Amino acid sequence: MFSRVRFSLLVSFCASLAFGQIGTSTITGRVTDASGAVVPQVAVTLVNTNTNFQFSTVTNSDGLFRIQSLQPGPYRISFEATGFKRLIRENIDLRVGDTLPIDVTLEVGSVTDSVEVAAQAQLLETETSATGSVMEGELLHKLPLYQRYINSTLALVPGMTTDGYAYGGCICGYHLAGQRSGHLGIFEDGVVGNDQFDGTGTIKPIQNSVSEVKVLTTALPAEYGHSAGGVINVVKKTGTNELHGLASEFGRTRRMQHRLFFDKYRNSQPRAGSPDGQQVQFQLPEANVGGPVVIPKLYNGRNKTFFFFGYQKLIEKKAAGQFGAVPTPDMKNGDFSFGGLGNQIFDPTTTRQLANGNWVRDPFPGNIVPLSRFDPVAQKVLQLDPWKAPNNPGTFNSDGPVDNLLFDEKSRTFFEDYSGRIDQQFSSKFKIYWSYTYNHESGLGRQRNVRLKDFDAFEGNLSPFTQQNYSLGKTYIFSPTMINDARLGFFRNRYDTFVPSYKKNYAQILGIPNVSGDLLPSFADNGADKFSADSLYGIPVSGPSRS
Repeated sequence: MFSRVRFSLLVSFCASLAFGQIGTSTITGRVTDASGAVVPQVAVTLVNTNTNFQFSTVTNSDGLFRIQSLQPGPYRISFEATGFKRLIRENIDLRVGDTLPIDVTLEVGSVTDSVEVAAQAQLLETETSATGSVMEGELLHKLPLYQRYINSTLALVPGMTTDGYAYGGCICGYHLAGQRSGHLGIFEDGVVGNDQFDGTGTIKPIQNSVSEVKVLTTALPAEYGHSAGGVINVVKKTGTNELHGLASEFGRTRRMQHRLFFDKYRNSQPRAGSPDGQQVQFQLPEANVGGPVVIPKLYNGRNKTFFFFGYQKLIEKKAAGQFGAVPTPDMKNGDFSFGGLGNQIFDPTTTRQLANGNWVRDPFPGNIVPLSRFDPVAQKVLQLDPWKAPNNPGTFNSDGPVDNLLFDEKSRTFFEDYSGRIDQQFSSKFKIYWSYTYNHESGLGRQRNVRLKDFDAFEGNLSPFTQQNYSLGKTYIFSPTMINDARLGFFRNRYDTFVPSYKKNYAQILGIPNVSGDLLPSFADNGADKFSADSLYGIPVSGPSRS
């Protein structure tokens, strides 16, 4: 069992000449009259139309205003000043990391009159030179992604390449604009999501809980100075004043796929003990729900307290007819002739030097080694007989049998994921949020060319893995020119990697002295294909792994 714990603390004070935002956005602009003169002391009110969170400021002597640390989403902004008509601009779509300029011109008139701009083109961000791509939550949910993790969408970003590993939601092996994968900055709700050891991602956002993903490719702003290889910014969904949710299930059954043409080991009907004839089958139920926190007769959280919860579970079954190699009965009795193809084995006890100075040995007749000459450890391995018996004629080469075992290589993998977030606004100046993600992975499987579970190398590779991510954020506006934005992140990865032979003292059972009983001892050989430092015809030689 091994746990990796990491804290990430980000505290920023934003003054008038230094603006840094990770996971939030900014709106700025200038207010003028019809003659082009600036208008100071204009009351500017920004409202998130999903939550009714309000943010207020006034323009300075130069007619400028700036509202920072905003959660991405839809907004409405209004401008009021004595002697001018009230101006309202709707449908402002703010994305993560945006700094949108909204310059307006007020018309002379009564403040009780208003001018509304209800529809407009998407505002152009001119405050930064950063380039990249944005994928919104609705698009992410509609994409037919296998396993329903957002990491699979990253390969669609221009300039992004991958090493091909996208299993289990890990943001691993992605390269942006030719940079190393460990140099890619990863953020979730403004908190760093990189492993401190190798720079890979520690977050696994599930698809139905993500509001948007923004990937910055070049010309990164100063707040991303530690990310030389680009930035991935993930924003989780938040609740709104209306209760929303979804429930769905994706899946594939045996009846929805055909047998592989060359897979002659399988017939059209499943065999007893077979995995129902499938190559890959899966089912993935998912659901989410979000809205205001309302406790009847006790608390009404509309306009101030919101929650969001997402869930998904993946049950994945894999199987395929495979060929393997196991020792034949003749090999177990010392016959390594392999139909006359076997490499010649020489008797080391006959080593001698000839008159001409050459050293020679006598071959074992017929390449048959008497059992009495077997090493005592090898004899005890043979007594345990961990291999399955051959069930296919197969062939031979100089190193031994080839494809003399037909088997179903089966595995079962389970992913279970939870994601939650709570947002609270105490006033237009003070708000907090709390976010939590839980990912759990486990599996079942057997290596099909071994008979004994203790010698099964596959068992240790499907051990439980649990990841938990917490983040807490607080934003307090002291004045239009000073904001405190604090984020605390906590990441924990727990690996319970284990092999069945652990603590069973196989060193003593096999008669190997001075070796710990914790591990199945390693076997060394002459480097033939069938034997290596990792396996002996499928036998694992390492103990429990804690990485």
